[in-house]
This record gives sequence, structure tokens and C-alpha cells, in this order.
Amino acid sequence: MKTLFRLLLGCLVVSSCTCGAQDLRSHMEQMKTAYTASGSIVALDGQTLIIEPNMPGPICALPREEDGTIAWYRYAFPLSSITVPLADVDESLMSEDRVFTNPEAPKAYKPGDKGDAIMVVVVGMPGKKFRALIYDRDKLEHLSPGPHSSSDYGQMQDQVEAFGLTFNDTAAAHAFVTALRNAVTLAKMQAMAR
Repeated sequence: MKTLFRLLLGCLVVSSCTCGAQDLRSHMEQMKTAYTASGSIVALDGQTLIIEPNMPGPICALPREEDGTIAWYRYAFPLSSITVPLADVDESLMSEDRVFTNPEAPKAYKPGDKGDAIMVVVVGMPGKKFRALIYDRDKLEHLSPGPHSSSDYGQMQDQVEAFGLTFNDTAAAHAFVTALRNAVTLAKMQAMAR
């Protein structure tokens, strides 16, 4: 009887791991689809993504009311590539903010105006950093048309605790965040089962 129980338990564990892997791939595909207009995503293995945003990424301006006036915070994430081990993502700290990518937005802004893009910020677990390839925005903007080497736009390796991705479509941003949260949860469950 004990042998039969162990066999059934073993089959259940193998079956749940297989289903989890299929669900994880499904969530990765959902992220790829949602991010298509903003860049590309490659699944390096079953637990790691390589995200390559379109370059140059926009400078995102985020208005915040402070002491009765509007303060503007600007964010730029000059990423050409970032490697994201899913288990290193803190799914509880992901955020979505409506931002302005038009440089003239602060001059024309009226309270209640909605930004033209969504900035999704992804944060690593405490003590974890993501490997990234970053570039120099000024060098990239001053390049002539045609092919260039990565050194022409100052690409270099870095490690970051958080990164932002920009979406022009609200539904795509929501779909990406939902799929990423689900994938991170599954990846952490699979890591704990090993």
C-alpha cells in the first residue's frame, strides 16, 4: 500500500511540474504578445527572459501634486537589453503609471490630463540585480542613419535593481503585468519544489 501511495504521489508531483511548465510558457507567450509594439522578449530558458526594448526608449514625465503644485519627475531607462530571471522579480512591487512622453507636456498640462503611455516598473527581490546592457541616449540620438556598432552609442554592461518598460497601449500594459506576475509566481513555486 505504501509503495502504491508513493507511486501516486510521484506521478502527481511530475504531473503538476509539467502543467506548471506549460502554464509558465503560456504566460511568457502572453508577455511577448503584449510587448510586441514596445520591443521584443526572448525566453532564454524556462525561467529567464531577455527583454529588448525599442531604442531609444522615451523619457517619461510623471506629474505629482506636492504642496498644492505639480512637480514633474522624469524617468529614462536606456536599456538595449535586460536579463530577467523570473524568480528574482518582486511581483508585489510592480507598478503601472500613466506618463507623458511628449517633452512639451509639462507646459500644456492641466490637472486631470492623462498621459499618452504607461510605464511599468519591475523591481528585483532584495539583494537581487538584473544584468542589463545600457546605452548613452545622447550618442544614440546623434548617430547618422545606417548600421552602427554598439560602441557607437556607448553600450555597456550594468546591473540594475529595477527597470521600466513603456507601453503605448493600456490593455497591453495590463496584460503584460498580469502575465509577468503569474509567471513569477509559477517560477518561484517551481524553484521551491526543487
